[in-house]
Amino acid sequence: MRNGQIRVLGAFDATMIVVGNVVGVGIFTTSGIIAGELAHPYYILGIWIVGGILTLAGALTYSELAAAMPCAGGDYNYLRRTYGLWAGFLLGWIYFFVIMPGSIAALSVALVKHLSFFFPGLQSNLTLEISVAAAVILLLSFINYRGIKRGSNIQNLFTVLVIVSIFLLIILGFSSHSGDISYLNPPLSGDSPLSGLLGPAMIAVIFTYSGWFASCYIAGEIKDAERNLPLSIIGGALIVTALYLALNLVYLYALPVEEMKGVVNVAQKASMALLGPEAGLLVSGVIIVAILGSINAAIATAPRVYWAMARDGIFPEKLAMLHPRYKTPHISILLQALLASAMVFIGRFEQLLSYVVFAMLLSSIACGLSVFVLRIRYPDMRRPYKTPGYPITPLLFIGAYLWIAVQILINKPCEAMVGIAIIATG
Repeated sequence: MRNGQIRVLGAFDATMIVVGNVVGVGIFTTSGIIAGELAHPYYILGIWIVGGILTLAGALTYSELAAAMPCAGGDYNYLRRTYGLWAGFLLGWIYFFVIMPGSIAALSVALVKHLSFFFPGLQSNLTLEISVAAAVILLLSFINYRGIKRGSNIQNLFTVLVIVSIFLLIILGFSSHSGDISYLNPPLSGDSPLSGLLGPAMIAVIFTYSGWFASCYIAGEIKDAERNLPLSIIGGALIVTALYLALNLVYLYALPVEEMKGVVNVAQKASMALLGPEAGLLVSGVIIVAILGSINAAIATAPRVYWAMARDGIFPEKLAMLHPRYKTPHISILLQALLASAMVFIGRFEQLLSYVVFAMLLSSIACGLSVFVLRIRYPDMRRPYKTPGYPITPLLFIGAYLWIAVQILINKPCEAMVGIAIIATG
């Protein structure tokens, strides 16, 4: 037990939270956008491999911090320890008021839109659509309110279903013989892929991989956290990379790149090309379960940040309370549920999220730099795990995220400035 929290989650539970948090709707839609930027299957597969390598570099970097500080709060703790309470507070500020409730609201609305494939009545009734989205938030929040193990069990169910379904799609897709292997190996054009690899396609790939450090937030409830936290982060990154590459191979086997360009529902189009019209419903079902997993992971993990901040005296004291029976930060979970539900009814959360993307990148860069700062400032700090390939590995991660931040600053300066202004309100 640590600060009242009970360590009940194992390595498998933590890994499923990571995978479930990452594998959402993105992988089922992003490849169509990337095909519009990169004209050859080699380049498309290459950019997913590069994205996986950068994600693994981030996972290896964060694992050193997670193992050295295995307590609830994740990157809030790393920023607080490295730069001071002010840095941790500003991160938690935008997490509480924008990032997490906005993400949960956005995911819930996306979930209902996919549910409309099975329940067409949802499309024609906006009030019902919003009410269902809010009901999903409240239901999953109630489950997590009643214990981290309950929340973890439902997370395991969602994530395992998604992984098994993706493997099923891959096996059925390749065994259908309805695709064409030549789609994977058309003649190379004379165009260099460099401009495409350094353009919007890479940003889309990085964001499709985002969320791989989710288990850090619940570190205080993970057994043998010094060992299991790095295992969950690194293992989760490797599982996601393998799933993403395999799915893109299916897409490219099913469709030539020209037919993928700009297609938002690329997973459904590819599946229907290989398996027939009914496959579209199967993919919709997989997407629904994946979104449910992402919502549940956010609901389970984020309140631990608010709890850690309140414990340190920089958020309202009541948020530091743990439920006497369930040992969950129940007030934090309830407030987050209310904020997310309110955003569903009010709307505008998507615009808010676009404003804080830049801030999220800056926090990741700052966490990557923490590895260097803490090694210099506290050379004798206990580090059960050290980043392999240091200093190259963290520099690779920091450089990639810094490049994306610069691209956003150049191409969307207004959004970046508004994001900084939102942080400044803290």
